[in-house]
Amino acid sequence: MANNIFSLNNYFLNLYAIPYFTVGLLTLTEGIFILIQNRKSLINFSYMLACVSVMLWLVGLGAIYSSLDKTAALAWAKYVSFLGIIFITPTIYFFSVCWRATTPNLKGMKSSWGPLLFNLTCGLTLYFLCVNSDLLINGLWRYRWGFYPKAGIAYFLLIVWFFVIMSLAIKNFVYVYKKEQLPIKKKQAKLIIAAFSIAFIGSIEFLPNYGVPLYLMAFITVFACITIVGYSIIRYRLMDIETVVHKTIAWIFTNAALVAPLVILFYFILPWYRGLNIAGGFAASVILLMLFLFFVKTFQPKIDHFFQRGQYDLEEISTRFTEELVHLKGINQLIERIEHTLMDTLYPQRVAILIYNEAKKSYHLAGARDENTQAKGLSVNDDFCQWLAKNNKIIHKDFVDIDPAYAPIKEAAIDYFNRTEALVVVPLVLNEKLLGMINLGKKANLKRYSAADFNFLTILRNQSTIAISNSLLYENIEEQVKQRTKELVDVQKQLVQAEKLATVGTLAGGVAHEINNPLAAILTNVQMLLSSDTPDAEFDRESLELIEEATKRCRTIVQKLMVYARRPMDAADLVEVDLAGVINNTVAFLRYQLEQENIHIAVNAKDEKYTVTANHNELEQVITNIVLNARDAIRLVKRIGLIEISLSKTHDWISIKIKDNGAGMAKEVMSRIFDPFFTTKDVGKGLGLGLSICQSIVEKYNGKITAHSEPDKGAVFTVQLPVAKQASFEK
Repeated sequence: MANNIFSLNNYFLNLYAIPYFTVGLLTLTEGIFILIQNRKSLINFSYMLACVSVMLWLVGLGAIYSSLDKTAALAWAKYVSFLGIIFITPTIYFFSVCWRATTPNLKGMKSSWGPLLFNLTCGLTLYFLCVNSDLLINGLWRYRWGFYPKAGIAYFLLIVWFFVIMSLAIKNFVYVYKKEQLPIKKKQAKLIIAAFSIAFIGSIEFLPNYGVPLYLMAFITVFACITIVGYSIIRYRLMDIETVVHKTIAWIFTNAALVAPLVILFYFILPWYRGLNIAGGFAASVILLMLFLFFVKTFQPKIDHFFQRGQYDLEEISTRFTEELVHLKGINQLIERIEHTLMDTLYPQRVAILIYNEAKKSYHLAGARDENTQAKGLSVNDDFCQWLAKNNKIIHKDFVDIDPAYAPIKEAAIDYFNRTEALVVVPLVLNEKLLGMINLGKKANLKRYSAADFNFLTILRNQSTIAISNSLLYENIEEQVKQRTKELVDVQKQLVQAEKLATVGTLAGGVAHEINNPLAAILTNVQMLLSSDTPDAEFDRESLELIEEATKRCRTIVQKLMVYARRPMDAADLVEVDLAGVINNTVAFLRYQLEQENIHIAVNAKDEKYTVTANHNELEQVITNIVLNARDAIRLVKRIGLIEISLSKTHDWISIKIKDNGAGMAKEVMSRIFDPFFTTKDVGKGLGLGLSICQSIVEKYNGKITAHSEPDKGAVFTVQLPVAKQASFEK
């Protein structure tokens, strides 16, 4: 069998195998590169093992496709390709466990050694069965792209095991993403989840094992996976790998991968091309040239920009940046836009923007694309800050030592650069006032900041300074508006309390009259006890009981009045309230006075809970205001009146209807009854705030208040409130 494997006569150049060889070798290259960056890291080592397994699988498949001899193809399938397949999931699971172990607040690897050893044992067992029996691979299929392993009777065990272990690995990645606190680490975890989830799709490669003649191109999902990992390294320093020299290598590989189809196409059409006449050869050459130019124009700039090798039109970017500033709202959006523009144009490894804080009289970090940037608050009296405000010059760290102009602030400047890890400082100065600074780190592509870069920074600085100044002014105005709004809310609360006290004043006469009756009883019985010459124990006891009852009645009346007059609770004290209880309490408070004025009040409600989330005191105020308005309307036209209060409930709403048989209202009055300070009463009889306050209270609880009335036909006020489980209110 060994002779068959190593005999070149048993192989041919199979176009279908080339992508598998290419992606397999690229995967191995990435794994070796990552291991070289940190040979002591278990994460890097485990990822390299996964890359080796994938390489064995893909290269083994490529060799199977390229085999002319069935024995050689079967040997590649059993000894090489299958070896890669069975160790892909254990190594990826090993990688996920190592990643999880390095995340703070998560369990270490100690608890994972058991599953790791179990997976390794399963893999070795499956490999032994594959090599020494036909249980897993039982011969070969012959497809149009070449040989392919035929699944044996126990192959489904491998598939189940493969899916379970891969799912557990992705579960570990997801768990890390949920528990990770650093934003940059969360981005890394998110990309790793995406990479291996896409690679997982390649597992449907098992379909041809069961005779399904599909060339599934699993190499595409693997290539997508290693590309995402490469992007994570370049963009977010995955596995703590700094992106410097290797970007050139990646740039070369990417260009080669994109040019390869053109080269392959030319190779296969070369015999046909040689057989063309002059005119045909010229036309074919033009077509190939156009394809190449299309590639250069369409893909090359994007590749260059991704690997930070291209020169952008800085003037065009400046113009576009200026146009974007018009649409930005708020300081945070502006800072983010400045950072993105700098990162995508000049490629600094770190960008940090410090903004002046008026309250603290110092400069603080406003935004940072790099979460590891450590920038502490800087006092406005710092020598370096004062020099920047006065001179308004962009400073490069390397120039501080050699330029005499920086001699007066040399030590302060060096201290600032060392503390912020900056290489270039761009001051944001307006009218000799330093609004902030932009700190740029070294370039990720190892290039120096050029004169063109400094010209671009000058333009961007001028635009950013004005925009930041306007944003800070806008936020200042917003803060003042919030303060004024708070003051207005406080005034509104005072008006609510004033209206309530006015209502208390209206009720005072009736309450005083109601209290006079029990007080008269108390006084009479006390006088009788005092004037009695002959003690009568039974008579004295009866008098004392009358005194006690009258006293308790006075106390109850005064307590109700005090409860009604007190200030409402804060929004944080809202509780579940039974509307039936609110109405009964209010009616009990008002009934005596209304009956003294020949007005009967009736409550109609089923015996059930009418629960809403609200303020008990405020709801009492709503009911009281409407009932007293009904009383006033009745007194205008009748000696005897009726007020009916009914409660009803649906699945979502509770309705209170308060109906009277008073004077009613005309249309022009109805349209204004909820307007503040509108009243039809005589001067001094009311503030005109009662119904307006009722409306604001009801709407605060996401409810509705409506009224229907016609002249001489009374009025009906309807209050609707959401049931407690769906109530949401402003806080």
